[in-house]
Amino acid sequence: MKSKLTSLFFATFLLLASCGNNRIVPETKDYFIEIPYQNNFRILQLTDLHISDKDDQDLHYRFIDLTIMDANPHLIVVTGDIFTFASKSTAKRLFNYLDSHGVPWTVTFGNHDEQCNFSINWLAQYLSNYGSNCLFKDIANDNVYGNCNFVINLKKDNAVHEQIIIMDSNRYNFGSYFGYDYIKQDQIEWYEKIVNYTTEQNGSVVPSIIYCHIPIPEMNEAWEKSQKGDPDAVHEFGEKREKICPPDYNSGLFDMMVSLGSTRAMFFGHDHLNNFCVTYKGISLGYGITSTNRFYHDENLIGGQVVVIHDDHSLTYEQYYHSYDEVR
Repeated sequence: MKSKLTSLFFATFLLLASCGNNRIVPETKDYFIEIPYQNNFRILQLTDLHISDKDDQDLHYRFIDLTIMDANPHLIVVTGDIFTFASKSTAKRLFNYLDSHGVPWTVTFGNHDEQCNFSINWLAQYLSNYGSNCLFKDIANDNVYGNCNFVINLKKDNAVHEQIIIMDSNRYNFGSYFGYDYIKQDQIEWYEKIVNYTTEQNGSVVPSIIYCHIPIPEMNEAWEKSQKGDPDAVHEFGEKREKICPPDYNSGLFDMMVSLGSTRAMFFGHDHLNNFCVTYKGISLGYGITSTNRFYHDENLIGGQVVVIHDDHSLTYEQYYHSYDEVR
């Protein structure tokens, strides 16, 4: 009788455990989206749009048009805080606007994107099924924290020439501290698998760029050391115009980036007035340019930034600034 009761208890435990843990473990390649690499590939970063229902959205779109026309991009990446106090209809309208340019586009989420009349899960599901020129993938119930962790492979001659890695820097932390959230350990493990898998498949390390919203803690180190003349921190361009606002906890992503040797640039939004880039320990850490006049901003510092991937894998940067007076 004892052995039967033990077996019954064990079977019940396994059943309850399986019901409480329905996470799936996709294959690494399931996170890839592929598009052709084009010579001198141009990535336009827009950030911190903060579009809301109450805005004159037509005015915003006329303004963003100026940046898109300047940039002539092959890919548009919107790095979070896309919306604040927006409805589903406003979200759909923005995505239709982006799609109307006939250019591949994608987004990552920011801390304000949950402050809307829809959930982050709805946003991720809608984008995952959008189609057309939208490049977005969220594998529901996977074992990676966040809602937008995926990779855009730029293919050339049947090989991956470059990778654009989109990561969810998440929103707010309510655990050991209250403040901006951080990239979790399982996301770092996911990133490591992405790089190692791509290296194995291509026979060599493939250069990559990461886009997310909240800056990592090393942004402070990079800026401070660049101002002191540290040879490990080279100031590339731009200025620090406000306090850098990373999470309070350093989860170790940057150390992993350095050790793997794939990622040589990482770009953020979040801090609306900062527009600098510092190459720290061989990796360029930089801000995009706030792309509308929503929330706090400098009238002379709104527009967009382009990263140009040259055929030899080198990177150059272009900044475009405009005024709303041009479209009123």
